[in-house]
Amino acid sequence: MDTLSLSLADIKNFEIDISFQSLITSIIVSVICAYIIKLIYLKFAKSINNKENFSDIFVLLSLTTTIVITVVKFSLALSLGLVGALSIVRFRAAIKEPEELVYLFLIIGIGLASGSNQYQVALTLTVTSFLIIFFENKLRKKNLTYNTEILNIEINNKDFDKITDTLDKLTKSEKIELEMKSLNKQDEIVYITYLVKNAYKSENFTSFISQLKKIELKEFNFSFSKDISIPL
Repeated sequence: MDTLSLSLADIKNFEIDISFQSLITSIIVSVICAYIIKLIYLKFAKSINNKENFSDIFVLLSLTTTIVITVVKFSLALSLGLVGALSIVRFRAAIKEPEELVYLFLIIGIGLASGSNQYQVALTLTVTSFLIIFFENKLRKKNLTYNTEILNIEINNKDFDKITDTLDKLTKSEKIELEMKSLNKQDEIVYITYLVKNAYKSENFTSFISQLKKIELKEFNFSFSKDISIPL
């Protein structure tokens, strides 16, 4: 029967016959590959946003994509319905860094390959991505000239103005240059990420940290992320 001549009744009569063994294999491959990509992201990503929170969705996204593709490939009716459903979905969360978008596409690609039983493709994609990212990171380190620090601040929303004013005064007195890279709010807590430029060349960096420790605000917490390398 020609696919183009299928009637609505024919579509309704399609039955889904999913192999349970195939489904389990797809899920296992998808989860393992996604978890490996998560480890790669945490180790090599240059993103200064909260990498732990962002990477937590990798396994679930890959698993969801795998399940959707597994179901859809056995049912023309469901695939047509999926196209209609996705056409009305709106994503409001903005991706702040292109690198994050690349990793999301990578995870979706793994889910697509696993869901369509292309296990070798999923594994090859994972291994190839690791090799590219690893060697790119090695080559990048040869051209580095200085390091930088990431300052992470957690503050109650009502104290946001106070902390920004205090940081402004501190940066001027200690001659430290800060650049805000991200600002996120969850409930009443505000998470701010600053780039401390050329921190290790500043004689006042230690004093700057000491002054931060003296800030007396109820829900104020700060931490410095592992230094990342920035090329000139």
